[in-house]
Amino acid sequence: MNGKTKTKLINLLKGLLAWIISLIVITPFLIVLFNAFKTTNEALNMSLSLPKSIHLENFKKVWEVGNIPRSYMNSFLLSGGAVTISVICSSLCAFVLARNKTRVNRGIYIYFSLGLMFPVNMVTVVKVMRWLNLYNSRVGVIFLCTALILPLSVFLYYGFINSIPVEMDEAAIMDGASANKIFFSVIFPMVKPVTVTVVMINFLNVWNDFTIPLYMLPDPSKAVIVQQVYNFYGTFTASWNLVSVTILYAILPIIIIYAIGQKYIISGMVAGAVKG
Repeated sequence: MNGKTKTKLINLLKGLLAWIISLIVITPFLIVLFNAFKTTNEALNMSLSLPKSIHLENFKKVWEVGNIPRSYMNSFLLSGGAVTISVICSSLCAFVLARNKTRVNRGIYIYFSLGLMFPVNMVTVVKVMRWLNLYNSRVGVIFLCTALILPLSVFLYYGFINSIPVEMDEAAIMDGASANKIFFSVIFPMVKPVTVTVVMINFLNVWNDFTIPLYMLPDPSKAVIVQQVYNFYGTFTASWNLVSVTILYAILPIIIIYAIGQKYIISGMVAGAVKG
C-alpha cells in the first residue's frame, strides 16, 4: 500500500467515524423531536418513526400546564445574573493576576485553576446556604452559580490578557489614565473574543444545571425550565409526547445560542488557553 492510498484510507475512516458519532449524537434529539408531535399512544414506545399527523396542541398544553413562561423567566434570571457577575469579576481578577505576577497572585491563580478539578459537595453547600439565609433564594443561587463558573472564566481571561503587550498599559499611563480607565478603555475592548466565549459557555452551563436549582430552590414558583422536564416526567409518566415537548422547550434556547455563537466559543477557547 503506497502513501497516497494509505492517506485516502485514513481519511475515509475518519469520515466514517465522524458520521457514526454524529448519528449517535443526533438520534436522541430526533427521537424527542418526532415524538413531541405524536399522540400519547403513538409516543408510548418513543420510536424513531415519523408522526402520522402533526399535533401542535401538545406544545400549547405543555406551555399552559407547565407554566413555561415563568420557568423561562427564572432560567434567564439565574443564567443572566450569574454570567454578568462572572464576566465583571473574572475579567478584573484576571487583569490583576496577569499584570502583577507576584508569588501571592500566582498562588491565587493556581487556587482558581484547582476549582476546575474538584466536584461540588451539595450537602456542605446546602448547609452553608442555609447558614447565610440564602437557601430557596434566587439571589443565593445566582451567587452560587457565579462561584462555580468563576474558575473557568478567570482561566480564559488570564490566558488572553497575558497575550496583550504590557506596552499598551504603559502608553495609557503616559496619557494619564488610571488603573480603572486602563482596564475598561484599553484592555476590556481587546478581550471581546474571549468575553463572548465566557458569556456563552457560562450561560449554557448555568441554564443546563439541574442539581443546584433542585436542591436550592424547592419553591415550585422558582423552578427553572430544566426542572420542568423532571416535573413533567413525574406527572405525565405515560405521556411521553408531552415530556418530549418539555425537553424541546428546555433545549431550544441552547440550540439557538450555540448555533449563533459556536465559532466564537471555539476561537475564544483556543485563544484563552493557547495564548496563556
